[in-house]
Amino acid sequence: MDTKRKIGRFFMLMMTSFFLFTACSFAPENTLNSTRPADFPDMKLENTRYLLGLEGLQPIQIHAAIIEIYQESQQAFITEASFTQHDEQGHLIFSGTFGFAIIDTDTNNLVMSKGVYIENHQNIFTIEADQLDWDNEERIAIGERDTLVTLTLHEHDILQGTGFTGDLKTATFEFLKMEKGRLHYE
Repeated sequence: MDTKRKIGRFFMLMMTSFFLFTACSFAPENTLNSTRPADFPDMKLENTRYLLGLEGLQPIQIHAAIIEIYQESQQAFITEASFTQHDEQGHLIFSGTFGFAIIDTDTNNLVMSKGVYIENHQNIFTIEADQLDWDNEERIAIGERDTLVTLTLHEHDILQGTGFTGDLKTATFEFLKMEKGRLHYE
């Protein structure tokens, strides 16, 4: 009976070890099944701010739950963020949110996803989409060809379409295909 118990304990120990090693991973959960440029970021910041520089303008301040910086690939991965931009007098120009973004730290271009909301407080418009790209040099927001974007102007004009391009310095907007819309002319 003693030999059977020893074999049983040995078998249980082996099975426990097998499950422990096959069920555990030593990589951080964020990097599993992701497109990160490396297994671990050079720097990971939680509940922090990131300044997105704009030549000739005040920077955009991003407050994020997590920022992961990968220096060699010149990328920052940002999770659950809000952002604001003020003019020189401190008046709010832009604000918004996104669930996730990848910033090219060399150009400050970024791809925002998981729910993007941008509000312009001076020209009074909002842009909403699941994903938008930001060209920092041109100051243009771009929606993918099949991404539905909702543009609301002055709280009563609402346009929805795909293939969106928005020039935020001139408040000029284009859609390749309109889904629906409502404009009021006075």
